[in-house]
Amino acid sequence: MIHHQQGSVRGVDENAHDLSPMKMQRTIALPGPHLRSRITPNNSLSSEFTVRYMETMQPSLEEFSALVHVIDCGSVTAAAARMRLAKSVVSKRIASLETCLGAKLLHRANRRIVPTDDGLLVYERAAALLPQVDALVDEVACRSGALRGPIRLAGPLSFGIRHLSRIVVDFMHLHPEIEVRLDLDDRYVDLAGGGYDLALRIGRLEDSALKVRRIASSNRAIYYSGAYAQTSELPVTLADLAGHKCLGYVNAASGHIWRFQPIGGGGARSLTLPARFLTNNGEALVDAAIAGLGLAVLPTFLAQDAVRAGKLVEVTLPGWTVEADTIYAVYAETIALPMRVRELIEFLATKLRPPSPWDA
Repeated sequence: MIHHQQGSVRGVDENAHDLSPMKMQRTIALPGPHLRSRITPNNSLSSEFTVRYMETMQPSLEEFSALVHVIDCGSVTAAAARMRLAKSVVSKRIASLETCLGAKLLHRANRRIVPTDDGLLVYERAAALLPQVDALVDEVACRSGALRGPIRLAGPLSFGIRHLSRIVVDFMHLHPEIEVRLDLDDRYVDLAGGGYDLALRIGRLEDSALKVRRIASSNRAIYYSGAYAQTSELPVTLADLAGHKCLGYVNAASGHIWRFQPIGGGGARSLTLPARFLTNNGEALVDAAIAGLGLAVLPTFLAQDAVRAGKLVEVTLPGWTVEADTIYAVYAETIALPMRVRELIEFLATKLRPPSPWDA
C-alpha cells in the first residue's frame, strides 16, 4: 500500500503564486509488519516494487475531472462548490495529477487560475473524454435496466414549483439510483459555467451554441380582476388595449411586447404597451393583477388557480388570441449526452405532451 507522507503533498492554493507540483515522497509497504522503504525520484528499487509504484501513479478520472472543473470555474473554490467536495480534496487531486504527468498544469493570472500550455492540452482531451466515459457507464447500466448518477437541472421558478418539481420526483421514483439537483430561477443560467446538465426554458430563445429540444407549448392569455373591471371598461379590440393600464414581466421580451395571432390565420400583430407595474416574478405579477392594478398577459399554468377561484377572468378579443410560448429543454453541445439526461428529457416530453396538464 502506498501512503502519502504528511506534509509532502501540497494542493493547488489559489492564493499562492507558485502552483508548480512539489517533489513527492511516497512510502511503499514491503513484506513484513515493520519493514518499510522510502522511494523518491533518486531511489532505486527492485523491478517488482518499481512496477508496483508506477502502477499507482496513473492519473485517475477524478483527477482529470478536478482539472476540468477548476479551469471551467477559474478557481479551486468555485470548482469545489460545483463538485460538492472540500477545497482541499480538489487541490490534492490537481497536485497529484501534476505529479503523475510531471508537468505544471495551472498558474495564477489576474485573480484567476488559468491553464498552462500543458494544462490546456490535458483539459481539451479530458473535457472530451469524460462525457464519453460517463455515457459508457450509463449505457452499461441501462442494459441492466438501471439509470444511475447525478443530474443538475435548472428551470423557471413558478413553473418549477407548480409542475417541474413533481415531474422530477416521479422520474426519481422510477429510477431510485438517480440523484437530482434542481435549481429554480426565472433568469436564464449559464449552463456550462454553472455545471448544469440540462435547463428548461420558456419563451422565444435567442441563437446560441446550445442544443434545443421542443417539449411543449405554454398557452397565454390576458387577464383582469373584478377590482379592475369596477374601475375600467374592458377592451374588445386590440386597439382598445392602448388605453388600459398594463402589467409587465421583465425577464423576457414577451413581457414587454404582447404578440397576437389571428384566429383562422393571417398576419400576427405585436403591441408594445407601457407598463404601470413591472416585476421579474410571475407570482408577483398574478398578485398585482388580482389586486386590480391592470391587465396582465400570463401563462395559463400560472393563472389557472386564480381563474378557478374566481379571482381572475380572461379577456376575450374577438378574432385574436395571445401568441403561445414554447417550453424547451436546452443542453450543452457535447459529444455524448448521458443516458440519464436523455431519459429525463423524454420523460418531460411525455408528461407535458398536449393537452398540457394545466390546460386539460
